[in-house]
Amino acid sequence: MNNNNDTQNSALKYRGRRTSREKSEQRRRQILEATMRIIVRDGVRGVRHRAVASEAEVPLAATTYYFKDIHELIADAFTLYTEWALAYVQRFAVEFRETARDIREYDMTDPRQQHQAIERLVTSLSGFSRGKLAEDTRMLISEQAFRYEVFVEDRVRRLANMHHAALTDAVREITMLMGSQMVEEDTAIVMAILHSVEYQLLLEEGDSDAPERILRRYLSMLLPMLVQPEL
Repeated sequence: MNNNNDTQNSALKYRGRRTSREKSEQRRRQILEATMRIIVRDGVRGVRHRAVASEAEVPLAATTYYFKDIHELIADAFTLYTEWALAYVQRFAVEFRETARDIREYDMTDPRQQHQAIERLVTSLSGFSRGKLAEDTRMLISEQAFRYEVFVEDRVRRLANMHHAALTDAVREITMLMGSQMVEEDTAIVMAILHSVEYQLLLEEGDSDAPERILRRYLSMLLPMLVQPEL
């Protein structure tokens, strides 16, 4: 898993002008972070050189110096987002791997232990999505904007695929550890649930137990089949 993470991180390539001076790199980062704030607040179409310069509190010439056009600026902003997202997924994968291993020790023929296993999974999966909201609401909002932009910008599509692959790898490993006999299908189901839960969290601003109820319902059907595929 670590090798995959190293490969993903090394594949993140910024296109804007890079410099060897620390102060210049700080300004470049300042511009990218300002761009992400605009995307969260006003959407991708709100990104303009003048708006970014104002948000970052830098001269207008600074944005055009580091980024030759708006497309390059937006793509590099999403590269920054992908860095954040990959780091978050990596932390999730380590924690959830431990949960999955523990669940393998449960006796799924025992209703009480099966219930305990489901509750542990609900807590872990909902914690992943709620953690994004609690740690940085920008992550969830940016991700929604990210998904739209893949249709109009090829480079953003590649970044989105990288992010999707990292999360998919983590979920796939979990379903394998749990003994799934249909790993790809079960991985796709869990991924779809996570996307649905995160969207609902945004709509309700996290003030609802709906994500946990949704996860509990799906997992109560899925988990017995993972461990006992003949059911």
